[in-house]
Formats: sequence, structure tokens, C-alpha cells
Amino acid sequence: MTIPGNMQAVLLTGHGGPEKLECRSNVPVPAPGPGEVLIEVSACGMNNTDIWVREGAYGTDDDPHATASWRRAGDNTLQFPRIQGADTAGHIVDVGEGVSSARVGERVMVDFSIYNGDGKSLVDIDYIGHGRDGGYAEYVAVPAEQAYVCASSMSDAELATFCCAYLTGEHMLDRAGLAAGETVLITGASGGVG
Repeated sequence: MTIPGNMQAVLLTGHGGPEKLECRSNVPVPAPGPGEVLIEVSACGMNNTDIWVREGAYGTDDDPHATASWRRAGDNTLQFPRIQGADTAGHIVDVGEGVSSARVGERVMVDFSIYNGDGKSLVDIDYIGHGRDGGYAEYVAVPAEQAYVCASSMSDAELATFCCAYLTGEHMLDRAGLAAGETVLITGASGGVG
């Protein structure tokens, strides 16, 4: 497969409404760095974090109404323009140094978290589409260990819904300490989590 030099991507150009998203067709295709893979994106979901980051709706510790991005403490890793899109599925088309070429062709979904430190605090966690470019593009480069092979019969669009929504739902169930046979009330039932 020949990888083009440029790709289409949706770039976030600043905090604000949807007018801050620009579709461009001349964005350079990223080259996978050491320990990374290049994925041809076939599906990328949109979650509330993408919207809230665009809006700058996270506030700060000192002013919850301030325009701020994901990381409320520590260094702000959001730089404009940024390609958002954390919930990504696709196929590996290239690998960086230190990654086996046997990975080319694998169908994968991406763990969107960027782990810094021990990952026990949100200050230590960033995510793809915020601290580095994400999947609102034809191609995305990610750390190889965060591209998980998927042999599921689900479509790529279905897989892309799992990245954030499934993990959020699973975390809520774990945190609540639910056991088999217990009843759960789901309000709304209009999104990935309920």
C-alpha cells in the first residue's frame, strides 16, 4: 500500500463552537516514531470530552467557569490546531522503529489514554486527540502498545464506540461494586453509557 503525503483531517483551531472545527485536505500524514504504529482510520467516534475540550468547558481549580482544557492541573498539552478524536478503529499500515513489521495489516482499536506517571490521578493522564493528534483524520500515529488487535465480527464503527463509552460504563459498574443479579436503572439510554 502506498501511503499518501497528505490526508484529510478535521482540525480544532481554538476553543469555541463548531465553527472552530476546520476540514482540511492538505494535512501531512504523520510518520510513526519509534515504538509507534500508523493507523489508517476507518472509524472514529465522538465523545463528550471532544466537545467539552472544544468548548473549553473544563474550568480550572481556581475558577470552574474559566475556559480551560482537559488537564486541570499540571501542564496544558492542548495546542492548536489539534486533530481531535480519541475513539479510533482502523488498520495498521506502517510501523516505527522497534515495532515488528508483522503488525502491518492488523485491525485495531486504540486505547486513547496517554499515561504519565502511575496513572492514578487525572493529572497524570492525557488522551489522544488532546495531548497528541487523534483520529478525526485519515491516518493517526499512536504508541504500538495502545493499538489492540480486534478479531471481533463487529464493524469498525461499532468498535470505535467501545473505546470511551465501554470503559466509562465498566468503571461505573466496578466503582459501584455491582454483582451478578443486581438491578441497575439506566436513565436516558440515549448515549454510549446511558
